[in-house]
Amino acid sequence: MAVPTVPGIHPKVLIGAAAIAAALPLLNAPAQAGSITASSIWDKNNAVERAQEQMPAGAVVTASRCQEIDVRGYTRYSCTLEFTQLTPAATAN
Repeated sequence: MAVPTVPGIHPKVLIGAAAIAAALPLLNAPAQAGSITASSIWDKNNAVERAQEQMPAGAVVTASRCQEIDVRGYTRYSCTLEFTQLTPAATAN
């Protein structure tokens, strides 16, 4: 692979700078995202509560969506909560 030349800058310096720039976002990953889905035969609020019980400690809900599912004439509620959570490295600072 040919590296374009820039007057006054050695090609290996450009490659090294590009590698460092590409790696920087990986070093500062302060949060993790995830989702939990739970269901209930009672109501949507109960499905949300069941999902919240399964979330990791310190997680913050960023979005939620629920749907009603008909099962042989009975309504079942299914809710998915999306969340973010600080990583241990981010909380140590």
